[in-house]
Amino acid sequence: MLSQDQIKLYEQQGYLHISNWLEGEPLNQVIRAIDKIEQMDGPEFFREKTSGKIRTVFAPEKFDSSILALLEKSDLPKLVVQLLKTDFYLFQSKLNTKSSLESGVWSWHQDFKFWQEDGMLKPEALTAAIMLTDVEVANGPLLAIPSSQSEGEVESYLNNPDGVHDENLKYMISQTTLAQMIKKHGQIIPITGKAGDITIFHSNLLHSSYQNMGVIDRKLLMFTFNPIENIREVPNPRPDYMVKRNRTVLNPK
Repeated sequence: MLSQDQIKLYEQQGYLHISNWLEGEPLNQVIRAIDKIEQMDGPEFFREKTSGKIRTVFAPEKFDSSILALLEKSDLPKLVVQLLKTDFYLFQSKLNTKSSLESGVWSWHQDFKFWQEDGMLKPEALTAAIMLTDVEVANGPLLAIPSSQSEGEVESYLNNPDGVHDENLKYMISQTTLAQMIKKHGQIIPITGKAGDITIFHSNLLHSSYQNMGVIDRKLLMFTFNPIENIREVPNPRPDYMVKRNRTVLNPK
């Protein structure tokens, strides 16, 4: 369970990092499962264009029960309900991998900007990112501007109308906007930690990540949770493995 200080910290800075959230055999099971999944293929798998190495795997829980158990048997739903304070469901799930010395850039963005097009009504979702490898400054950590979620939706520009799932994002933040956010909210911080740590962040937090220049692949298992009423149907929705149609309430019993 989260303390009131942790809840307040999340509300103030737009993210919360918890060390040693997953440990021992449960962590090892998930790591082994991801190693196995990365040998598979299908529409859920997105790869680096030159090397073919994994960049993203959507809906990894469909491939292994140990990942599904994080949603059903861990204390993750208890943490999420403390922050969302309402009924919620799994909106999206994915593995994001940064292979050593691959391109692997994610430009500055806010997640809600994209999820509005999936029918999300308000920026009330959050993402829980579980580190499956040690994450250090060298291997492409998540970068964030603390408290930037308090700005609401910041100015962005249409970069790539086709919106492919790589560094060529559909919407991007200009250098001018980025400089304004840093001037107002303070310096960019890298979110580093050990395998088993978890970072929970707001859907309007400005974040990015750069190329992995280290020797350790960086792997984040990411679950996005959305309030059950915070969605509408849209024409021509993305595939179910990208945006869940199953809106079963996940609140702890």
